[in-house]
Amino acid sequence: MSEKKRILLVDDNHDILDLLEMYLYRDYAIATALNGFEGLQKAREQLPDCIVTDIMMPIMDGIKFFNQLRRSRDAAHVPVIGITSFVRSVSITSLKNMGFFQVLTKPLKREDVVATVREALGSRQGQVDA
Repeated sequence: MSEKKRILLVDDNHDILDLLEMYLYRDYAIATALNGFEGLQKAREQLPDCIVTDIMMPIMDGIKFFNQLRRSRDAAHVPVIGITSFVRSVSITSLKNMGFFQVLTKPLKREDVVATVREALGSRQGQVDA
């Protein structure tokens, strides 16, 4: 069996991190970060295959995290899934136009998270790993 794909979960809410990890741990190797700054460090060190990030976080929010990630030579290609409960303040269309692979709204449903991560990883099939 091949090595598990690596997923980085970035959220300041421990309960959301636990929930996401519970949804994904069987099929993927999971790493977590509590804000965008920590997430950026882990993304550069661990080079995940996919990232799931909250949009509204202290220290560095999901949009700043995403923009910094896209400037990173090693991690710029990683598909990023945004999660938010503030649908009105942050347009899902705007986030997708920025380059987010997909945006999920809270409350999160297991089947949506699993399917979206699987789809994001499938989008990378044609890419060659460095």
